Amino acid sequence: MSGATLTIPPLAEHVRVARVVAVAAARRIGLSSEQLDDVRLAVGEAVSRAVSRHIAGNLVQDISIDIIEVGSEFTVVVTDHAGVGLPETDDGVALALIRALAPRLQLDGSVLTLSWATAA
Repeated sequence: MSGATLTIPPLAEHVRVARVVAVAAARRIGLSSEQLDDVRLAVGEAVSRAVSRHIAGNLVQDISIDIIEVGSEFTVVVTDHAGVGLPETDDGVALALIRALAPRLQLDGSVLTLSWATAA
């Protein structure tokens, strides 16, 4: 297992940093070009969603992005602090897009987990 954790303030200008780090990690472990594009877009949407939830909830805590490779799976976990009671700020459009880009998606409260199979 290898991985890294990135924490960013809930500001839109930091979404790009999360995308760049996630794509660099995905490229390093050998995801295909198509998968890299999906990682770039899905992570961007997931982190943007977390930033929007923090802004809507007037929260200042950092957002956590865990990037993990376990066996034949590349996983990105985006954790916000908005809680489960806060409604979606975009009518679920971000989640629908992420669902279309990430083969495996799990939403558990404030934790959004996206996974892609690696070429192991």
